[in-house]
Amino acid sequence: MLDRPEPQLVKARVTYLELRRPPARALSLTLPGHTLALFRVPEIPLAYYRFLYDSVGRPHHWTSRRLPDQQLSAIIHADPVRVYVLYCDGAPAGWFELDTARSEGETRLVHFAVMPEFRGFHLAPLMLSHAIAAGLAARPQVFSLETNSLDHKAALPLYQRFGFEPVSTRDVWVPALTG
Repeated sequence: MLDRPEPQLVKARVTYLELRRPPARALSLTLPGHTLALFRVPEIPLAYYRFLYDSVGRPHHWTSRRLPDQQLSAIIHADPVRVYVLYCDGAPAGWFELDTARSEGETRLVHFAVMPEFRGFHLAPLMLSHAIAAGLAARPQVFSLETNSLDHKAALPLYQRFGFEPVSTRDVWVPALTG
């Protein structure tokens, strides 16, 4: 019988943030020379979700949604979960996932991602502005998110620029994704 190798682990500092001062209004969804469209995808196909998730998440060691079909579907197709995809000139440029019932009175921005080929287009602020508007539409008492030191280096400063304030941190070990 072959022994299965132990997965490599990488350490990450997780920062939990809450939105204390929401922006006055959402930024206009415009990018000169490009056509942008943001759609909520209520029953996103699992293969498409995995494509979006892995395209952005693999280099950052995202693992929370690497699940069998039935488990993944139960999470992302649950009534309080909202998945939105941003398109630029017809191609997926970014996406975000909200959980409007994370806990009593809390909405969480679970995932927020710009596709690698669209980094540098300054889409993250536009998309985050709309993610905040969509999250606040549920009228939560708390609007939160978590980011970690393995995420894109611009993530934490962007969240803070939009009014999210760090509440706590913790160190975790996550499986390293390779290949």
